[in-house]
Amino acid sequence: MRRTHLLNVLIAIFLVAGLLVPSAVTALSSTTIKLWIGNASMSVNGVQKPIDAQGTKPVIVAGRTLVPIRAVIEAFGGSTVWESSTRKVTVTLGKNSLDLWIGKSQASLNSIALAIDAANSAVVPVITNGRTMLPLRFVAESLGIDVQYADATKMITLMLAPQGPPAPAAGDSWTIYTMDSTGSVGYNSSIAVDANEKVHISYIDLTNEKLKYMTNSTGSWVTWAWAIGSAGNSRTGIAVDAEGKYHIVYDGTGGDLKYATDATGTGMSYLLESGAWSGLVGGNAIALDSYGKAHISYFRAADFDLKYATNASGTWSTSILVNGGALGPLPAYSASIGVDSNNYIHISCYDDASPDSIQYITNMTGSWVATTIATIGMAAGWETSLAVDSNNKIHVSYYDSTDDALKYASNASGTWQTETVDKSSGGVWNASLAVDKAHGNQVHMVYNSYSGFKYATKSAGTWQISKIDESWTGGGSIAIGSSSIHVSYQEGLEFNLKYATKPLS
Repeated sequence: MRRTHLLNVLIAIFLVAGLLVPSAVTALSSTTIKLWIGNASMSVNGVQKPIDAQGTKPVIVAGRTLVPIRAVIEAFGGSTVWESSTRKVTVTLGKNSLDLWIGKSQASLNSIALAIDAANSAVVPVITNGRTMLPLRFVAESLGIDVQYADATKMITLMLAPQGPPAPAAGDSWTIYTMDSTGSVGYNSSIAVDANEKVHISYIDLTNEKLKYMTNSTGSWVTWAWAIGSAGNSRTGIAVDAEGKYHIVYDGTGGDLKYATDATGTGMSYLLESGAWSGLVGGNAIALDSYGKAHISYFRAADFDLKYATNASGTWSTSILVNGGALGPLPAYSASIGVDSNNYIHISCYDDASPDSIQYITNMTGSWVATTIATIGMAAGWETSLAVDSNNKIHVSYYDSTDDALKYASNASGTWQTETVDKSSGGVWNASLAVDKAHGNQVHMVYNSYSGFKYATKSAGTWQISKIDESWTGGGSIAIGSSSIHVSYQEGLEFNLKYATKPLS
């Protein structure tokens, strides 16, 4: 059983106090910097130069790599400033400004409080021999700089995360951006939109074996990874509360089910269940209630149980919805979850107990009740996707292997009705569905197919289908804002994270 784990290299840097002045500069997107442990030189776009006039060499101390920050940030077109009265360091690059304080485990990015290292509060800026040491990965990734570390050569490579101009639209007025192309990235992404139409994306960086979180909520795109820790290559789920705070569910190393949020003011990661291996079949899903409390559905592969977790009472609790031990292997999995306006929970899933079916589970009556939506040919791990509309009606997408078709089901008419969305493309599984509550509860979905990454919406009683991207994709996620549609997906041939958007029609 193979799981990936994050090679968590926390790197730190020296900052010379004083003699630093801020400047208005633009980040240099083409710059690549390389440094080596024990070497007083660094490479800037292939040109060797001293790190500083004192001949300081990057060194490893207590598992941390230390290197002067001023030359690095200025090579990217940024600046640093030291405020002795408050013992504060401000590092600025492009539109982003990061404040750190000596001895404090919290920082501030564009006035938003963050934990420097949620897993280790002992990681704080310190002054040693007149030098200020800061955690490089935290600083770099806060400012949109990607950090790679090669243990064999002791080389650190720094590059600005690619944010370039929009790629040509693949059709139907979509604007497409390549958000991250450093290494093998973009796996198992999930997207959410906050009340200010700001975008939040969670995804897996397989090269570095870690979970990443990307947002433009600060005014420009920033990628964070430190606050949410290590991750296996399994489905992530993200939701955003009324304050624009993220809530993410994911698999940590060793199959641990984990939850991360910055709702408390700083990014924190919590262990919900050890050894669940929830990402082996289906993955994880999360929704928030009106109080901003989290509700999570997941499949515990270790026991073949479909489970539910929530912190609605103030502390985390878990319960079994379908007991795999009693019903046999893989009885219910690939779940999706939603919360209605009355804070009732709604879950869709595949049921592998004969006859195979799509199930809908809810606690609207005060206890959990399951209803069969449709009988299908085989339940083999494809994802379901569920959304709740403004009338508290349910909408579900799923794959029916008998017809090799993408199907859609809803109880909006009062009874469950199913219909075919797409059976001509082939490979039309793992759809993501969203409902535009503000404009008549129109349904939108994106999905894989053998002929490209596709988008479907129902108009005038028929499904209108178009392509977002001609390439084969590694899965996608859709969210509806107040004025636009937002989609994250992996371009599966190049292993890039992509983001597509278009106005709501």
